[in-house]
Amino acid sequence: MHHRTVERLAAGDSPIHRLDPRVKLVSVLVFVICVSLLPKSPMFFYLAPAGLVIAILALARLPLGFVFSRTLLVLPFVGLVALFLPFTRGPTELFHLEGLGLSVYAEGLELAAAILAKGVLAILAVESLVFTTRFHRLLLAMRWLRVPRAVVAILGFLFRYLDLLSNESLRVQRARRARTPGRTRRLRGRSTGGMVGRLLLRTLGRAERIHRAMVARGFDGEIRTL
Repeated sequence: MHHRTVERLAAGDSPIHRLDPRVKLVSVLVFVICVSLLPKSPMFFYLAPAGLVIAILALARLPLGFVFSRTLLVLPFVGLVALFLPFTRGPTELFHLEGLGLSVYAEGLELAAAILAKGVLAILAVESLVFTTRFHRLLLAMRWLRVPRAVVAILGFLFRYLDLLSNESLRVQRARRARTPGRTRRLRGRSTGGMVGRLLLRTLGRAERIHRAMVARGFDGEIRTL
């Protein structure tokens, strides 16, 4: 997802956009903590926070299709955590998979469903924050909350140079395609390691040059704005 799309959404005008970033950041943190403390059953406990998040997204006039599609990109990482729980948490066995020698337990299914629900709600809450707050204002809110300045600086530079990293990656991929026209996927797969290595070396070299330039301009680790 291109960060310019995020900035374009964050530049919108709605009651949620106009809220103080510190209020939104603290509210999201409280929401995520409360959701994480919900019991695994019954599942109707999750209806209220789900309705709250959807109402906020609608009030912010965010495109729900876009928001949910971004959620699906992150969901596999949450699903990986819950993948094995139905086979390991007992004792109530629902059925047995003879071919695999595994049993599926009711408690494991409940816990997996709860983890997925909590993960989706947390992701949607974070998206409601990021898609309604300009990133530089979000960084200032983090500093106000005494987040270590090194963390804030790293996030700021990461967001600032996503374009550059993406363009470097595209140039390396084009160079690989030019050097291996018509080659098999196996040969291209073998060259992937070298491509990643070259991209890493380019990134480190550019980062070193940027750091020297910023130190020469008096940068001491603190992001200052007017």
